[in-house]
Amino acid sequence: MSDDLATTRLSTPIDLAPDRLEPKRPRVGQARRALQWIHLALALVIVAGVLAQVYLIGAYIFGAGQSALDAHRSLGFSVHGLEVLLLVVALLAWLPRPDRWLSLALAVVGTAQIALASAHRWTGGLHPLGAMVVLGLAGVLARRGLDRRRSSRQPPE
Repeated sequence: MSDDLATTRLSTPIDLAPDRLEPKRPRVGQARRALQWIHLALALVIVAGVLAQVYLIGAYIFGAGQSALDAHRSLGFSVHGLEVLLLVVALLAWLPRPDRWLSLALAVVGTAQIALASAHRWTGGLHPLGAMVVLGLAGVLARRGLDRRRSSRQPPE
């Protein structure tokens, strides 16, 4: 029996890297949920930003002065940055395919908006139409994000 005990001791592997010393990694599911929240928040901020831009350009047209136009331009560049960030977050979160395509469309239209902002006459008239498209795309993405949040909270039937 002592031979069996010696054999058992020799065949037991030595744990050189115990599990308790491994760094804890955040679970992928938690990271995706956080990125989904960020995507929703960005979509809502873009909607608010476009509405604020409409107010600012309206104020400029009705005599508020150059500061309203400057604020409109500054906010436009900020919103464009958020549109590009929204696309990056959509890809990192690996949202459903329609959401990724809508996020890409939002970034592309937002980039076109920057170019159209300096256009003149008839071509410049496309800039406000593009703003409506940006508003619509961001609104659809926000709505889809809210629906996704609601469906994930409902208990299974």
